[in-house]
Amino acid sequence: MKVFIGSSVESLKDLRMIARLIEEEGHEPIPWNKPGIFPLGNYLFESLVEVGSQIDAAILIFNEDDQLWYRGDGTKQPRDNVLIEYGFFAGKLGTKRTIICRRGFPKMATDLNGLIYCDLNKEFKAQDEILE
Repeated sequence: MKVFIGSSVESLKDLRMIARLIEEEGHEPIPWNKPGIFPLGNYLFESLVEVGSQIDAAILIFNEDDQLWYRGDGTKQPRDNVLIEYGFFAGKLGTKRTIICRRGFPKMATDLNGLIYCDLNKEFKAQDEILE
């Protein structure tokens, strides 16, 4: 099974941990920063569509990457590209093959409220959940 892993640059430590777990289980991790995933001369979204046709599942890491103001309060949210990638892969692969791993307490899009996600703040539990 080929598993795409998307994240921000700030989440590379979590990305490596998840990739290692996937590899140990005999699957092939496809991290976003793997050489050749986003080749020079291509549009990013065009490359994402190509990746989507080659993978079996996707894991997106939501972290407290970007500061924003929401209804008068400061909060943090995942990087925009990670949100877009979640939506793209959930539409292409389905929600059962596209999961969110969450680090910290980033603001979740309203449409994702109620979604069961993997909590990276509880590292050992998260590792068990990723392997299920």
